[in-house]
Amino acid sequence: MKTLITPLLFLLCFFSLQGVAEVLPLEHFAKPAQFSNIKLSPNGEYFAATVPKEDTNVLIVVERKSKKRLIAYGFGHKEYIGDFYWGNNERLVYTKQYEVQGRERKFYRGEIFAANIDGSKRTQLYGYSQQGKSASKRGENAWGYIAQMLTNDDKHILILSSKWNTDRDSSDKIYKVNIYNKKRTRIATTPMGNISVVTNIDGIPVIAKGKNSEGETKRFFYTNGKWLEISKKDPLSDYSYKSLSNDGKLLYMSKAVNDGTSGLYQYNFDTKEIALLFNHPDVDINAYVRSPDSRNIVAVETMMDGMQYHYLDDSHFSKIHQQISASFPDADISIRANSIDDEEMIVKVITDKNPGDFYLYNQKKNTINYLLSAKPWIYPEQMKARKLIHFNARDGQKIYGYLTLPKANKTPHPLIVDVHGGPYGPQDKWHYNSSAQMWANNGFAVLQINFRGSGGYGKDFKKVAYLKRSTLIQEDIIDGTKWALALKNISDDKVCITGGSFGGYASLMSPLIEPELYKCAIPMYGAYDLLYQMKNADYMDGSSVSIGAMEKYGDNEEHWRKESPLTYIDKLQTPLMIVTGGRDKRVPPQSAFNLQEALDQRNSSYEWLYKPKEGHGFVNIENKIELYQKSLAFARKHMQ
Repeated sequence: MKTLITPLLFLLCFFSLQGVAEVLPLEHFAKPAQFSNIKLSPNGEYFAATVPKEDTNVLIVVERKSKKRLIAYGFGHKEYIGDFYWGNNERLVYTKQYEVQGRERKFYRGEIFAANIDGSKRTQLYGYSQQGKSASKRGENAWGYIAQMLTNDDKHILILSSKWNTDRDSSDKIYKVNIYNKKRTRIATTPMGNISVVTNIDGIPVIAKGKNSEGETKRFFYTNGKWLEISKKDPLSDYSYKSLSNDGKLLYMSKAVNDGTSGLYQYNFDTKEIALLFNHPDVDINAYVRSPDSRNIVAVETMMDGMQYHYLDDSHFSKIHQQISASFPDADISIRANSIDDEEMIVKVITDKNPGDFYLYNQKKNTINYLLSAKPWIYPEQMKARKLIHFNARDGQKIYGYLTLPKANKTPHPLIVDVHGGPYGPQDKWHYNSSAQMWANNGFAVLQINFRGSGGYGKDFKKVAYLKRSTLIQEDIIDGTKWALALKNISDDKVCITGGSFGGYASLMSPLIEPELYKCAIPMYGAYDLLYQMKNADYMDGSSVSIGAMEKYGDNEEHWRKESPLTYIDKLQTPLMIVTGGRDKRVPPQSAFNLQEALDQRNSSYEWLYKPKEGHGFVNIENKIELYQKSLAFARKHMQ
């Protein structure tokens, strides 16, 4: 354990590596982050951090003065500490997650715990527990979510409770829970499920927005213990609600400006005035920067060729953020502080070449010192820059994306078109990307396209692609591929397409539309048989979620058949390597089996990578390494 704690105890500096092999072990790109978070106690005397331990992790507390580890909290086999928070100087609040086969991400069952930093008074605050057979010992059959840490009350937190085995639209409950004795007081019951609630500094609801079971958007004020629906004629009815200032006078809201990119607005409860604070003409707001003392939004973050910050005031915290951001140009900066008066604050810095470094900022001394790295085996000087690109699609629409190039002395480069999932909402970002860096480290250029339907570029940009995943979106991908192949440093004919989820769908659909464009394709856990997928998807459950899905994907078999790659499989000329997991819940593996059967019936050759215990995305490190190895070999074989 000593080697894991050492980075927390000493202030280290970056150093350059000499004589390191250019091609790195694939394990470097397959391993998850070793450190995901580190937090400073309110009095600044302790660090808390999660660190890995075999097939689990532990939450450790280190006394800074003595460099002594006080405690290491953990759970059992394949059980993990999730989020954690300082409740006060002596007590931590944390959640429990599970590694579940078939799921790419760890699974949260709504369990919340608290414990003192000396190891005493460890208790479960909310959720189901396996510790006992009686109902009282098992706890609630409900999901618990930490809704708010109450800054003016260090003995309570706000928890949102959602019952198991009910539909997504059933009402939830909001509780104020004591972090020592787990006694709770019900604050409110939400007017419906699938709702976002903004609370004041005391945890009392103020305003909310959600969708009902018919898919209709509803908004509510919470007044005198009752929810009052906001009329569609009310000036506040067009917005999404972000947060409330501590004094309760300012409500921060967002909406698409003229159905384009997102704007940040401020509503003043005293004057009843709404003011537009920020809007970028080309991209949505990527993140908000809030002051820890007031909850005021002091800046917004946008993403183009790196991260840009747009400051809204000249407050003390705004100045701190500006100073730190200036020290790390273009980086994604997050500052974690318990109070604006804290002498020290934790700073996390992410770039296109760096998955994350943690620093300790001392505002009294005006110094910033390195603490540790999320992935200490990744050295930024060995990674490749992710360059912002744009091209015009066939109808003139400007499309953005990112191009990652390998070492420059070997041109022209073979090209990998790596298609992101979704397709509606997700986007490829400028941040460090393991897949892109893996391909670039092995000599391939990587193009990632934010086609229409992607998030980040406005409401119209996303909605125009609804019901067009087999047409408009594929045209954008194909147009981007042809644009890249025309570049001088890219080979004009050596290109392979790959991606997972919707990226897997596109990796089959685009070659069916343009049979001679791609030398090879590696579709991964994609929906190739849409008739089967739309009848068996986990999001088609009759709730407001499924109504939203039908708006995007269609609600009838005729449309699904038209958009299904299997409908056009006779046009296939491109060599395939099909990747799927046997426990995929989002896209059941039967879709891949149906594709396999169709290829076998046509005597079409293909390569097959099937892992029965994997889900929607490979999680096991050995399986991920095998996927990388076989993908590289397959691409090289067909792009010689």
